[in-house]
Amino acid sequence: MIQTKVETVNLLVVEEQEIYREIYNTMLPKTGDINVLRITDVGEKGSIIRAIKELKPDVMLLSIKKLDENIVEELGTIKNSYPQMGIVILIVYYSAQDIEILRKLALCGGSGMALFLKQSLDKVQQLCRMVLAVKQGQVILDPPLANFMFAGKPDCPFLKQLTARELEILSLLSQGYTNQAIAETLFIDIKTVEHHLNSMYSKLKSDPDYNTKHLRVSAAKLYLEKMGLLYQREEPRVTAGVR
Repeated sequence: MIQTKVETVNLLVVEEQEIYREIYNTMLPKTGDINVLRITDVGEKGSIIRAIKELKPDVMLLSIKKLDENIVEELGTIKNSYPQMGIVILIVYYSAQDIEILRKLALCGGSGMALFLKQSLDKVQQLCRMVLAVKQGQVILDPPLANFMFAGKPDCPFLKQLTARELEILSLLSQGYTNQAIAETLFIDIKTVEHHLNSMYSKLKSDPDYNTKHLRVSAAKLYLEKMGLLYQREEPRVTAGVR
């Protein structure tokens, strides 16, 4: 993976829960790569769009317990009106309909987007990496959500066999990360990465359609195809988890 200098990201935080607003207010200003423009509540309908229009952030972090009709409508308007702004969405509860709506939002326009479960976050640095990655145009899915999406795809037995960690590694692999870069991104040892890759390859080799092909390339291609992202390989990159 090519290392590039990261520019400061102007971030708007829209957080439903007061306790998290206090946490963001304390922790995020300490990160040198992120400039927090404002930390605000979800507010009434249209308030998010007004804040974006006023502040012109590079990335918006929207953190809510559950999507509702007004938020979905507002997100659609934001995507159309501000196609270059990255969006990070943290949720607690979700349905199949929610995930499909957000997946479609992620695939429209040229900006990055992240969809993560709030309970999956355990490090401030993890959230910061996600914000920076979205600014660079990446599309990020929390592995449990990716698993949820694949669960309804009977034509994809390989992906359904993968663990959450294997999905994280596969999604990084699919955008060209080396084993060393995967290890650094996920804060794990490179031998652990190699162990998970070997596990994935053994599962893929059981499929006669793939056991004679280059396993690393085949796994990446299959992941991108099933996520509906193969045509975007030169634009937003896909990651299933940022640690």
